[in-house]
Parts: sequence; structure tokens; C-alpha cells
Amino acid sequence: MSSSTPLQTPPTDFDGWWNAPGNWIEEPNVRRAGWSGMITTCIGETLYFVKKQNNHLYRSLAHPFGQPTTSREFANIRRLAALGIRVPEPVFHGSRKTPEGFAGLLVTRELVGFIAIADARDLSAAATSRLAEAVGRTIGRMHGAGLQHSCLYDKHVMFRWQGEQAEIALIDLEKLRRPYLPWRAARHDLDQLRRHQTLWDAADWQRLLAAHRDARST
Repeated sequence: MSSSTPLQTPPTDFDGWWNAPGNWIEEPNVRRAGWSGMITTCIGETLYFVKKQNNHLYRSLAHPFGQPTTSREFANIRRLAALGIRVPEPVFHGSRKTPEGFAGLLVTRELVGFIAIADARDLSAAATSRLAEAVGRTIGRMHGAGLQHSCLYDKHVMFRWQGEQAEIALIDLEKLRRPYLPWRAARHDLDQLRRHQTLWDAADWQRLLAAHRDARST
């Protein structure tokens, strides 16, 4: 599915990115009649994440016959970026019909310096608390806009330090949506994150919730 010759410059078209050399970090996941997977490829000093799909579709009122989920994720990246929330920077997005089906492609640039909450190690108590508050503010802004991440695990919440302040980024936005009942967005995501994180104790979780409430109300 990709060539083995290193690239010197980033591709500018669908074929170039589809055939870019790289290593699978998410092996193709076969579902029904389609599949979805992701490779990383390094061009110069920049690391790119290339999500490739074939017949991996979602359906909606706007797209009753289906559209690649890469298109949905690209739209969601733009939605959160418009709210001022840090997300992966899209470099290329496209889809096309092929003899094998409906192919989708989404390329994003590495979030330099960020690591997942799941990989946080050796933080001081004060840093852990500041991180909880920063995460609360970020997801509170998302929920205040009526959006639900739907896959808010600790591995999908990224952070890096800017001095003593934590900058937060959200990834894996394929399932982000606007639920019919907006109040369910916060309930779903917060419960999901609480169950899938081991970084914060009860006191820090209350700090996260307080920051979340403040951000939703502004």
C-alpha cells in the first residue's frame, strides 16, 4: 500500500500521500467491506500521520450513501480549531472512488512536544493539579459548544508544558459529534475519561470538574 523510497518533500496529491513510505502504527482494521489504518512517515525533520481507508464509511442525513470517516474527522478538526482548541494540523485530505471502493485519506502533522495523559510520568502534585485544571478547561470549552468527543480516553488527551502552564490538545476526532441532547455530551465524555485515567486522584478530579464548569459557562 506504500512505496519504500524515502520522500524528500511532502506530496501534494492523493496518490503521493497514499503511496508514501512509512510504518503502520495502526494496522489496517477490517470492518465489513472496508478497512482503516494509519502509518507514520518522516519527511525532512517532520513526522506525518497518514490515515488511509477504503470503504470505511459513515452515514448521515447529509450523506445517506456514506462518506469516508476521514472526511468526518477532517471536518471535526476544523470545528475544534475554530473554538481555539489545539488539534492535529491537517496537511492533506481527500477521497475518491476506486475500483476497490471509496478511498479516504487524512494527513496530519505531528503535535511536537505533546504526550498523552496516559503516558504522563513523575509529575509533582502541583503539576498534576495544574494539568487537571487545563484539561477541564479544554473539554469544558468543547462541551460548551455542544460537542461530544465520544472517545475521550487518556490516550486521546495530549499535553505539553509551556513554562508552568499545560497546553492541551485533543486527538482521534473521528467520532466527535453534536448529540441531540447537548447535556449528554459532558456526561458521556467525563464518565469515559474518569474510568480510563489513572493520573488524578479524587481531589484533582474535582479540580478538573470545577474548571470544566467554569469553561462551559463562559
